[in-house]
Amino acid sequence: MTTNPPNDIAFTARLQKSLGMTRDAGRWEQLIMSLLLRLELDKVDRAKAIKQYELLADDIATKLDIPRHNVDVYSQGSMRTQTTIRPRGNAKFDIDIMVELSGPKYNNPDSEAMFEEFGKALEGNEEVTGAPDPRRRCWRLQYPGEAFYFDVTPAVADMHKTYGAGLRVRDPDTVWSPSNPKEFADWFCERADLRFEFQQETVLSSAVEARKSVAPLPSAPVGIDDILRRAVQLMKLHRDNFYFYASSDQKDTMPISVIIVTLATHAFENIWRTRQRSFNSPIEVVLAIVEEMPDFIKRDVAGRFYVENPKLSTENFADRWNNDQGARAREFKRWHKQLEVHLEALLTDEYSRSTEEKLRGVFGQAGVDAWRNSLGSSTDSMPLLKSLVAASGGQVANPNVATPVSHRTNTLA
Repeated sequence: MTTNPPNDIAFTARLQKSLGMTRDAGRWEQLIMSLLLRLELDKVDRAKAIKQYELLADDIATKLDIPRHNVDVYSQGSMRTQTTIRPRGNAKFDIDIMVELSGPKYNNPDSEAMFEEFGKALEGNEEVTGAPDPRRRCWRLQYPGEAFYFDVTPAVADMHKTYGAGLRVRDPDTVWSPSNPKEFADWFCERADLRFEFQQETVLSSAVEARKSVAPLPSAPVGIDDILRRAVQLMKLHRDNFYFYASSDQKDTMPISVIIVTLATHAFENIWRTRQRSFNSPIEVVLAIVEEMPDFIKRDVAGRFYVENPKLSTENFADRWNNDQGARAREFKRWHKQLEVHLEALLTDEYSRSTEEKLRGVFGQAGVDAWRNSLGSSTDSMPLLKSLVAASGGQVANPNVATPVSHRTNTLA
């Protein structure tokens, strides 16, 4: 592995030069799809999660003794943006849920009283949910024996945006904190729906009819052409594997998902607006996103780091970077550098057992399994990208670099 690539050629330019040897990088995309499908909540576990999710609102309304229409339940975070990944090892899926409480009782409640009462409303079904566990802003339901847990956050309206957003949630330090998960997710999703000229338009529709006040968990399939969502999943997967054996101090300061999502989205939108015709495949766009992400970490006049919530200017996702002697900023830089190094090594190294080990180090055993599945018996000694294309039967501009073979593959996008 080349750990110190030459500085005279930018990361994306070097990788695009390798990608430019082919007219079709479809097999690489097939590897990514195969990998990420292995990291999503499977159908059986998802059905169980949906059942519990739909029961939640009715149960809360009954126990709080308020009308059912005063309880609005919806997903937030990675579930809402469809960027979830399966945790490594025996860890569970984290399903983040927001519960908006309305009506006269919640016009101007005491934050601690509201939070404690909400926790009491989650009790009574411990054999299924486990005992409610209080966190800073949410209550965790562990669902023993299941592949998922719920982080359930109660929220009330902030009609005058006293705290900066339309909703407010309990915060043990500041009494209330602003919250706008719908607006942030909408910002992300609007940009994720942008398409480059090389992509064919596809229209996905859903006939799911939501019950009143319970928004269904997002279920539309995420294809390989959904570049931003897949890029975020790959980066989160790399981060989780990179820090799996790290010290507790490093894990405490590793890049958090909302910062990765925000920076990647800014980079994606900028690339789409300024270089829409410069790319020929999704992986080229992903490489450009990775390279440009640090450009959107801002510094104010005092040198403080700033990654603004794009829909709530008063919220700085990187606020903790300014109170840790630079630990989180250094950790982001270290992780991002290794992400570039690993991507370059995987795309350009010759195939061997060491390549498989590198893949395991970057994406875990799921990455190795996906690699084997995507290549089948094709294990020629050639750079990873070229062997992927050769195995797919794709065309290559330079036949001396990789020789295409006849091999039918399924279209995954």
